[in-house]
Amino acid sequence: TMKATFMNLKSLACALAVSFFLASCEKEVDSVAPDSALQASGEQAAKSATSQADQEFDREMQQVINSMMQQMNQMEMTCDPDIDFSNMMIMHHEMGIRMADIELAYGHEPRGLELAAQTKEANQASKERLQAFLASHPTPEPLSKEDCKLFMMEMKKDMQRMMQCMRQVRDTPDPDIDFANLMICHHQGALAMSNTELKWGDDAPALEEAELIIEEQAQEVIELSEFINAHGVPTKKGESL
Repeated sequence: TMKATFMNLKSLACALAVSFFLASCEKEVDSVAPDSALQASGEQAAKSATSQADQEFDREMQQVINSMMQQMNQMEMTCDPDIDFSNMMIMHHEMGIRMADIELAYGHEPRGLELAAQTKEANQASKERLQAFLASHPTPEPLSKEDCKLFMMEMKKDMQRMMQCMRQVRDTPDPDIDFANLMICHHQGALAMSNTELKWGDDAPALEEAELIIEEQAQEVIELSEFINAHGVPTKKGESL
């Protein structure tokens, strides 16, 4: 019938339209696929390189932390708070400098790199002042046996709290955030050690340096915290919390 013929023609037209559409899609896919594949390949390569850099950052940072804590634990104490504080703080500053160098090598956020350069410069300057003090104060003036025991116990607790803080830092895929969190723990250790020096020390240069460290590093803790809050903490999937 006329209607049946029309329906058959309509079905044929639809079939031809579908065939044409599929053919067009295939051609479009054929033309787009290479670019998409290249883009996906490039993104995968970039992701792999970023992951590898993060692993290198973590490895180097852990080496620095382990090495410096071993040195500080093995340091011979004189029971002169000013000398012991200066020697320990020099090691502490060296640790901070090396941590900053790692961030400068692997970080990518301008503010994170700026904070690393800032803490490196401040730690280096403080280290040199403490070295000058030690050169002018070579002979220990030890505390009494009982006070020495208390002083050493407090210094040991200061270091243990710093290490505990660092161990509790959650690893992320972002070196800038990891550096900031670890450096906050590092600075908190310096603040605690400086307060212990203010309690037990009596030499003006060492006491003044302890006060300056508290002032500078307390401010840096604030700046590092602000950076973390502004930047966001990434998850392992690369998302920010």
